[in-house]
Amino acid sequence: MRAHIVLAHPEGQSLNGRLARVSEQALAERGWATTLSDLYAMGFDPCDRPQHYTTRANPDAFHVQSEQRFHAEQGTTPGDVAAEVEKLSQAELLIVHFPLWWFGMPAILKGWMDRVFVYGSVYRSTMRYDTGFFRGKQVMACVTTGASADACAHDGHEGDTRMHLWPVLFSFRYVGFDVLQPEVLHGIGSATYLEDRDSGLSGFDVLTQRWRATLQSIETRVSIAYNGDGDFAPSGRLRPDAPEYSAFISHTPKI
Repeated sequence: MRAHIVLAHPEGQSLNGRLARVSEQALAERGWATTLSDLYAMGFDPCDRPQHYTTRANPDAFHVQSEQRFHAEQGTTPGDVAAEVEKLSQAELLIVHFPLWWFGMPAILKGWMDRVFVYGSVYRSTMRYDTGFFRGKQVMACVTTGASADACAHDGHEGDTRMHLWPVLFSFRYVGFDVLQPEVLHGIGSATYLEDRDSGLSGFDVLTQRWRATLQSIETRVSIAYNGDGDFAPSGRLRPDAPEYSAFISHTPKI
């Protein structure tokens, strides 16, 4: 089995960095082969820009999808992107480590998705959702928040973290992944995570142990339920008899 790990945090010694290394170690101990993309350490450019392409489908105006598809068909996708696509193609499991910043993912991770989910090869109108390029593969996000679990609850001041994560994770569903329930670690902004506790373990230690235990049973992790392609009418709207799994795709407006 092979896993690809993506880290989106600028500090390698952060909790996110430590958790990414735990992912490598814990999976390797169980016989998995792993690869790691530390996006900041790599200097990965999150912006798709003309300079990435030595030739252009249209030299007069830069249209991202047109350029991505043209170069996918020519086999000239930019090297940094092609390398990431290859890692994803070889892996059965993708693990993404990132902090929740401003109720979403860090910009570098969003840019990684913008560039690596290549139009023309990773997705197109006939290759998404149930027929997505990465169908049969799984993804799991390990996410940290600065606020407490109470503040990030459904009735918390920060709003429900799992609702904030839904649009982020849905992008992986779009390209075919089975999306496992995320692991969300709260309260990382507290000073207690930098200091030893009476048990002799720091908060970092407690959370890395928790994450290691999660990886030990990754095969039985429950997936997020999404509507299948057959649940939608030709118009693209949910059929009246289709199940409802989320406030984001529902029979009645939630706002």
